Amino acid sequence: MKRRYALRFSPTLVEQPIVSKLARSYDVDINILNADVASGRGGKLIVELCGTEQNLDASVVYLSEMGVIVSEMVKELLFREDGCIHCGACTAVCSPRALWLNAEAKLVFDVSLCVVCGLCTQACPLRLFEVSHEREA
Repeated sequence: MKRRYALRFSPTLVEQPIVSKLARSYDVDINILNADVASGRGGKLIVELCGTEQNLDASVVYLSEMGVIVSEMVKELLFREDGCIHCGACTAVCSPRALWLNAEAKLVFDVSLCVVCGLCTQACPLRLFEVSHEREA
């Protein structure tokens, strides 16, 4: 089972090996999809955790007890494809390459690569992208 989470760390938590302990102690695989973390500043990780439902639930409890703010990523990128003019403006800001122009210069959206950063919502001149919300885990 896989779940995506936004993990928000305070400046003091950044100095602790929370993510490595999570992998070792709770038998979950961690795929870091996006990171904005700095020593002394705190930050945010977008991660995909893979494991049993029981291990994922225990992982969330552990993170919360450590003081990490955990939000399940129920966010998704909504794309009104029928209005797209295939200009490619969104592809310039899509670091994970979830948006690209194919050989026929048609926009392709691979939802499995999307980390829901929302940059495409600002780049699209027709405002065809919308981000839904996340919920606290």
